Amino acid sequence: MSKKNLPNRPQQNFKQQANAPKPSGRKAAAAASGSRWEPAGWLRWALIAMAITGACYLPSLSHELVNWDDDPNITENPNLVRIDGESLRNIFSIEKGEVIGNYNPLPIFTFYLEKWAAGDINTTLIHFNNLILHLLTVLFAMRLLMHIGIGVGGAFVGGLLFGIHPMRVESVAWATERKDVLFAVFFFAALMYYVRWIKTEDSGKRMTLYIGMLVLAILSGLSKVQAVTLPLSMLALDYYFRRPLNFKLILEKTPFWLISLTFGLINLYTLKKAGSTEDDVTSFNFLDRLCIGAYSFCVYLFKLFIPHPMSPLYPYPRPLPIWVYLSPILFFAVWYGVYRLWKADKRTWVFGVLFFFFNVMFLLQVFGAGQGFLADRFTYVPYFGFFAIAAWLYHTYTTEKPEMRSTLNGVLAVVFVIFAVWTVRQIGIWKDGGTLWTHVMKYENDKNSLPYWNRGQFLRNKKGDYAAALQDYTKAITIEPTNPELLNSRGKTYFDMAMSGKFKDQQAELTQKAITDFNEGLTKPTVKPKTKAEMLINRGAAMASIGRLDDAERDLNEGISIQPGNKNGYLNRSLVYFTKQRYDLAIGDYSEYLKLDPYAANIWYERGMLRRTLNAPKDALADLNRALQLDPNLGFAYIERARVHAILGDKNSARADYQRAQQFGMQMQQYDQDLLNR
Repeated sequence: MSKKNLPNRPQQNFKQQANAPKPSGRKAAAAASGSRWEPAGWLRWALIAMAITGACYLPSLSHELVNWDDDPNITENPNLVRIDGESLRNIFSIEKGEVIGNYNPLPIFTFYLEKWAAGDINTTLIHFNNLILHLLTVLFAMRLLMHIGIGVGGAFVGGLLFGIHPMRVESVAWATERKDVLFAVFFFAALMYYVRWIKTEDSGKRMTLYIGMLVLAILSGLSKVQAVTLPLSMLALDYYFRRPLNFKLILEKTPFWLISLTFGLINLYTLKKAGSTEDDVTSFNFLDRLCIGAYSFCVYLFKLFIPHPMSPLYPYPRPLPIWVYLSPILFFAVWYGVYRLWKADKRTWVFGVLFFFFNVMFLLQVFGAGQGFLADRFTYVPYFGFFAIAAWLYHTYTTEKPEMRSTLNGVLAVVFVIFAVWTVRQIGIWKDGGTLWTHVMKYENDKNSLPYWNRGQFLRNKKGDYAAALQDYTKAITIEPTNPELLNSRGKTYFDMAMSGKFKDQQAELTQKAITDFNEGLTKPTVKPKTKAEMLINRGAAMASIGRLDDAERDLNEGISIQPGNKNGYLNRSLVYFTKQRYDLAIGDYSEYLKLDPYAANIWYERGMLRRTLNAPKDALADLNRALQLDPNLGFAYIERARVHAILGDKNSARADYQRAQQFGMQMQQYDQDLLNR
């Protein structure tokens, strides 16, 4: 058995002998920074690794959010609309806190805190905190390497690889992936304390460490479901430290298994509730799925060395190419190699591969669904296993063959420069939705409509560039003419143009084009209920805009019956009822809208105005009070509330509200004078 592969033991490496001479001067200062777990001088090298990593990611601080899950997680998240106790409770609620089927409340809570601190969504603050969390993860990863006996030089190599490897970019530069960097901080801190727990004999300290690990495990699970692999990672460390694999080893981790099981079941529930577990995109059989899993495993191994291509989207190829079916050969070849390494007691190599596999195995899409089978972010924690091997190799060779240090340093310097440049360039694609989807188009060309559709969404919603958006939507429809979502988006763009006031001479023509797209979309056999409801509601709004109120009402009724939770359906139908002077029905729709969005000050105002019109001043007053509580700058609500006060005989309150309304540029009418003079 080779002694070269035995793990170094921290308590033996870094504890001074009792009779060792005490260092002085600079050596004393360096030694003072060491400990039982980290050797002297470690902090300086950790800070250097973090500084280099931070410098690479500085461009991300000026980036915007992207239209790739950032909207539902941040800007459109109903639990981030208001900073109050109810929103805070909803964030951690399993029923109300899930986002696109994912239950990761802690990252959403950090966005909540950022909005509270900044007063609004601040993209610089979001990206800054993502970077800080990434740097902290680098710090804990380096400390974990030193805890398992790797020296400062090796830990620096492993930590810098973790910091600037290009496959890190998606987890750090993408605001939504706050969950990656947040769960990883707690994950690596827990593993660091686990090593201490293994090596500590004092029962009191062991209990403190164990409780600390449990807290970190819960925080990690609240950040991302991927944290369920924590006890498996602990088992990999058990193997590394030659702890015998027996029932006791499994039993001692019982709380961690239970934590993982709990978060796993919660996320299975929320994913199923959101329909994310249904594989209606690919419909591959189980054999196909096994081959896809083996292929994904091999791709991640390849990208460890050559991280190309890197894209936010890796759609399933149809049909699956031959190399997907051949990939199990390479997969089993890798595991045969691991078996040989295990037989030779090459523990660091086996540990690294086990750590990688344990942390990536649930992400190999064997039971996956959705549009993609790979994701760069899936390697954020798993790659630590390979970085640990690189760190150990550097530590071993520079210790046993110091004459190789200069050569190794030169090679690594070249690798680090290449990775740093690569990382900076990859960060650039995350600048905004336009740069992101333009990048995806380089790899998808005309094979996939999604990047054109998403860039069209960005151009329409963020830039207001209707002409460019229409070009992208039309291109997407050309690629996938049977997709009703694309026709819905283009139709909505035509209607937005008609309503924008910028195309007055073309308003009728644009509205008709919108209706034509909605009509065509509704005939597609692949139309899903949600999309059908949206198109009916959109078509109803377009019909109402050209005076076809009965057709509009019919479409809106059908759309709402399909999707009762569509608040725009109630809003549009209330406008139809208002135009038809069916105010009681309009009030009913306002009430339904407010059940879905209780913070819409304008709707409280609208309902209050109608209730005043229908001679229900007390109910109107309650609505208008709520509107002004939500938005004290709603000038026209003051003049409406003044009218209600006057009707109720409270002339002083009415005059006060008229004065406030005038401060917002609202003028009294003859009707208002008559109310005050009654």
